[in-house]
Amino acid sequence: MKSRHAIGYVVQIDGIDITLNLMDVHKGHLAAHGQGVSTITEVGSLLGIESGGRLMVMKVQSLSFAEPKEVHRHGISGASVSSEPLRHLSGVVVGRLVREGAKLSFVADSLSTPSLGAEVYPLTDAELSAILGNTQTSPASIHLGDDLRGGGRLMVELEQLVSRHVAVLGSSGQGKSCFTAAVLQQIVKMPKARVVIFDINGEYEDAFPAAAYPPGVVKTTRIGGAGADTYRIPYYALGRLGLQRLLLPSDKTQRPALTFALDHLNKIKWFANGGAGLEADTLPSLFDDCRADRVNEADRIIKQLRANQAGLATQWPPMKALGPLIADSHAIAPNSRSGLERNSWNYGNIAPLITRIARFVDDAMFQDVVNVDGGPGCGGPLSWPNESKAVVERLFGGPEVDWRVHIIDLRRVSHDLTPFVLGALLELYAYELFKRGQERKIETLLVLEEAHHYLRQMGTGEEAVNNSLAYERLAKEGRKFGLALWLSTQRPSEISPTVLSQCNTWVSFRLSSEKDLTAIQFASEWADKREVRRIAGLARQNALAFGGSLQMATLIKAATASPLPRSEDGRFNQWASED
Repeated sequence: MKSRHAIGYVVQIDGIDITLNLMDVHKGHLAAHGQGVSTITEVGSLLGIESGGRLMVMKVQSLSFAEPKEVHRHGISGASVSSEPLRHLSGVVVGRLVREGAKLSFVADSLSTPSLGAEVYPLTDAELSAILGNTQTSPASIHLGDDLRGGGRLMVELEQLVSRHVAVLGSSGQGKSCFTAAVLQQIVKMPKARVVIFDINGEYEDAFPAAAYPPGVVKTTRIGGAGADTYRIPYYALGRLGLQRLLLPSDKTQRPALTFALDHLNKIKWFANGGAGLEADTLPSLFDDCRADRVNEADRIIKQLRANQAGLATQWPPMKALGPLIADSHAIAPNSRSGLERNSWNYGNIAPLITRIARFVDDAMFQDVVNVDGGPGCGGPLSWPNESKAVVERLFGGPEVDWRVHIIDLRRVSHDLTPFVLGALLELYAYELFKRGQERKIETLLVLEEAHHYLRQMGTGEEAVNNSLAYERLAKEGRKFGLALWLSTQRPSEISPTVLSQCNTWVSFRLSSEKDLTAIQFASEWADKREVRRIAGLARQNALAFGGSLQMATLIKAATASPLPRSEDGRFNQWASED
């Protein structure tokens, strides 16, 4: 501290709150010293307190004018106190700086307190860099941005950053996509990277031009449409869990009927003139419209299926075959003449579910992204687990992949279908991930853009709980199976609180909604209420970074991607051009 003059001294210690008096001679916002210039009277500034041979680090929380406090300090007397009110700085101790040889390191410590009268000094750039962890130079170091306090580049180890999930928040146009692309561009340079991006708006292909990387490093799959790099998800590949999420059956009657249909769909043949039957049948006997025809034959088929006496079909029937299985498994009942009938009362219980299936099958937007026609499947005997594994490996990759980043372009998935289709994909991935087990885990970073569209509950009550289990379990337990989540959203208040609370690192751009700011406050154990309030006033491309991977909450100018994703603002000034 020989090259620096003290700018103040400790006058009050109240629990974790420390109050300083600034020296009478210090009137400015900055302090000059032998190593440069430092800010000292800005909320969020860091100062050094020399106390008992230790250099403690204090973070400024507030500034005020107040009458001089009586202190016992050598050289200060009542006669020397100015009549002008002194300036007070209030803050908290966040840690201490430790020097081991030539290396300076920061130790987080909020329990230590300085002594009364301890002198306070500005910190040098080298000390600020050590506090922020900017001295990291390993191949896995990631540049998040530049500290707005002047502490240089904010660096963090990749494992610390993503291993317990990341939340990137901010209103539209504030820099979320640019920041996400900037970080991913650093990760993809690593030879063993494995990143999957749910690209809702088709932004990221511009940020990862294939020509800029070795062949095969960047892979793009467009969900929907036609072409070599497009993929229509087979409906039967969504699996039992995925289709249950898609169709949202009620618990009492519809869910058991749908479960029966899904369990036996691979044993059913569809007839071109409508209706379904077993592989050996020559006429359809199962129908979805409560007709009176062939009731006894339908009852025979249902009993064979329940007794597991029916063989496998040779190919998957179209999705509309679910309707006859659901209807006839639930509606057939004895009539008053000691025979059987398709009971209209029973049918009424499951009719809304059949209608929902028909609505999806006839929806052109749904057909564009999901293949509802049936087919031979992935090869071999028809099996839900095999089909689910095939679609997971197609989108998320198997044990070995050639690519480092897989961009799943979801722009053709309509807004109203997004929570159903993407929720179903996450159901599949969760099932395969946990079945694979910890001993066969594959480290994967899953980037979920506009996550508020699909990481939210669908339905109410028990139905909502059932439909949220997969993505909540991914957030809670995925870390142990090698999965890291990167959530990017404009509306944190609309994401499942369980998912949000599992994030360990937060980078928040400007958010003005009180509801969203409250969601951050409740979800993050690292969020300081005073820091969160500052989020509403952040300038564009500035962000508050905080969480377990960082030494302390830090205001940064976010890293910029090169090239940029396709997320720039509209160029409305061109309207004034004559060209």
